[in-house]
Amino acid sequence: PIRLVGYGLTVGLDGTGDRTMQGVGGGGMTIQSVVNTLRNFNVEVPAALVRTRNVAVVIVTAEVSPFLRPGGRFDLQVASMGDARSLRGGVLYMTPLVAEAGGRPVAVAQGTLLLSEVGDTRSRYGAPPVPETTARLPQGGQLEADLPRPTFAGATRLLLKEPDVTTASRIAQAINAALGPNSAKVEDPGAVALALADSADRAATLGRIVALRVQPDRVARLVI
Repeated sequence: PIRLVGYGLTVGLDGTGDRTMQGVGGGGMTIQSVVNTLRNFNVEVPAALVRTRNVAVVIVTAEVSPFLRPGGRFDLQVASMGDARSLRGGVLYMTPLVAEAGGRPVAVAQGTLLLSEVGDTRSRYGAPPVPETTARLPQGGQLEADLPRPTFAGATRLLLKEPDVTTASRIAQAINAALGPNSAKVEDPGAVALALADSADRAATLGRIVALRVQPDRVARLVI
């Protein structure tokens, strides 16, 4: 997957946002972000008059499949950067997402944040309290530009997200049983090399491989 990140504002909080004022406790970034956002709409507000208790600065992160096309949607994770007490009830203001610092935006994030629904966030049965400074935004991201895309049909190996030689051996055995001897061999605990015959429908062959069921020695997933 490709990791995306963005810096944005969550608005609409019920007095639980970043509580600091300009020049006190490091709240300057929140105030400056609000001032800059308003300036984009030709509204000038002196920074000294801005209070941010209904706003919180946040970092937005996501993992996106390289095969997702522009217009496709994906889930987001949002985390507070300041001293906000809770993001509950907040709405993420439109936030550009980049694949690397200083890079051009490839996606945009926006929407109502979703926090864990619990009746009491205090510790229960010794468990830690549920944090309210992180949230999810299901399908809140939208891709706006093509991502670097590997050649799916040209894949020559399967990669295990959790390398394990026993699991790799079982995967190679299952592929050889389904497609014929010498179709796959263990390259190392984290990779199974493929030797597939050339065909017009190589993608369909890879689909058959991915659909094979293998009992892992421990949880392992394939990446093509």
